[in-house]
Amino acid sequence: MRAARVLEMLTVLQHRGHMTAGELAAVLEVSQRTVLRDVEALSEAGIPVYTTRGAGGGITLLDGFRVQLTGLTDEEAMSLFLIGQPRLAHRLGLGAAARSARHKLLTALPPAPAAQVGQLSTWFLHDPDPWEGHRVPHGELRRLAAAVRGHRRVEIALPQRPVRTVDPLGLVLKAGSWHLVVAGADGVPDALCVDDVRGIRLTRHRFTPPPGFDLATAWSRWCAARQP
Repeated sequence: MRAARVLEMLTVLQHRGHMTAGELAAVLEVSQRTVLRDVEALSEAGIPVYTTRGAGGGITLLDGFRVQLTGLTDEEAMSLFLIGQPRLAHRLGLGAAARSARHKLLTALPPAPAAQVGQLSTWFLHDPDPWEGHRVPHGELRRLAAAVRGHRRVEIALPQRPVRTVDPLGLVLKAGSWHLVVAGADGVPDALCVDDVRGIRLTRHRFTPPPGFDLATAWSRWCAARQP
């Protein structure tokens, strides 16, 4: 949506001060032409953003202008817990929301702590993939994440097994492998390794998670039951 993109552009410029059209396009994941059109629209609306040509040129937001944030979207709020794990957020389909929420938070901080927080990504990195690369296709993992968030029953096809219909309660990344925690027939949550998933289909049926369900507790109990 253009409104969300323009707000993100302003928060990025407020944090960084000056950027080229190419740099902004890379951050916003749009074309340079789109960036320049948005800048022109902002300028016509009275926002003090301007462009300069030549060496050292680019796009600048006038010093002293502050973006008044209207709050986080639902996806941005959920992604706050994944901001420090950008690759994981991307796998789950929340990469753009996490990036946008990060920019909003940086904008809300005073300059000194904002600069320190902004450096964290240059110091620490969490790479959730195993050495041989991620096994679950991004599209399948995002469908599972959507099913978990929306309480949607899914049909999942695994190798050498019949298609299984499950109620997905949560996703767990364990040592580079993804597992789907599902409601068990006996009321005890079960887990499936989905690294070798062959296909996933979200059905129209919704389900209600068990009362008091806690993903961390369910996962710990499932792991403990399989310890020798």
